[in-house]
Amino acid sequence: MFETGIVKKSGDLKKDHETLYTEWQGRLYRTRNFQNDEFIITLSESKRGAHHIDLEKHIMRGYQLHLVFPGQRSHFSILDYTFTYQLKISKINFEKVCTALRFSQHLYRVYPVQDLTQSEFETLLYELRNIGNELHMDRPLLEIICSRARITLQEISRILEKRISDINLFRIPSVLFEFLQLVKLHYNKEHNVTFYAKKLNVSPDYLAILTRNHLNVTPTKVIKDEILAESKRLLSLVPITIKAVMYQLGFEDQAVFTHFFKSLTGMSPTEFQKSTITF
Repeated sequence: MFETGIVKKSGDLKKDHETLYTEWQGRLYRTRNFQNDEFIITLSESKRGAHHIDLEKHIMRGYQLHLVFPGQRSHFSILDYTFTYQLKISKINFEKVCTALRFSQHLYRVYPVQDLTQSEFETLLYELRNIGNELHMDRPLLEIICSRARITLQEISRILEKRISDINLFRIPSVLFEFLQLVKLHYNKEHNVTFYAKKLNVSPDYLAILTRNHLNVTPTKVIKDEILAESKRLLSLVPITIKAVMYQLGFEDQAVFTHFFKSLTGMSPTEFQKSTITF
C-alpha cells in the first residue's frame, strides 16, 4: 500500500502464513484505492492526513487505530510526515482468529477508526511487532501468529468497549459463543453442522443466521477453518504420514481428505507438506 518512504516488511501474503507486517514512515499524497482481500489493522501517528474506507473519509490525527475488512475499499491521503504500523491478514487466516472479536463485526465496521491514548497505542504496537518478529523467523509458527493476532483483536475490543455507549447491542450471543467453543472441542470428530445445532438445541438455519450476522461466514466455514488450521499444523510436523493426519481429523477416506484440503488451499496435502520442508 505504501510505495514511497521508508519501509520495513516481514512476511508474505502470497506464501508462508499469508500474513504481512509493514512499518512505514514518510509523506505521500495518495495510496492506491483498491478493494481489499485482507483484514488490515493499521496504527498511525500523524499530524495531517485522511483514510478513506469505502465512501467515508476519516481524518488522521495523533495516535489512531484503523480497521479494514475483506471486501472494503480503502486508501490513504497523507499530507504530513507520518508513522504507520500495519498488519495484513489474509481472509482465510482472519476467519481463523476473528472469533477473538468480542462483538459483532458490524460494530467494528461502524467504528473503523479510533483515537488512541499513547498507552493504548503502545500496547497494540507491542503485539503487532511481536507478530512481525515471528514472521521474520526462518520458520514462522502459525500457532504463535494466530495467538498474537487473537490477543490484538481482544485488545481492540477492549478499546471499543470503553468508547461505545450502546456496546451491548453488538455483543456476540451466548449461543454463538458456545458454538465456537464446541467446534474447538469436536472439530476432529464432528464435521456436520447438525451435530452442533443439536448440542445447542437450535436449528441449523438459526445457527447460520447467527454466524452470518456476527461473523460473516457460514457454520460450515467455521468448522472447515478449524479443521484446515489443524491439518496444516499437523502436516508441518516431521515425520508424519498423510493417513495419520487424516485419521486424527476424523476422515476415513484419504481421497475425501485430499479433496477437502485441496479445495481450500489449492494444494494437495502431499504438496503442502513438501512446501514446509526446509533443508
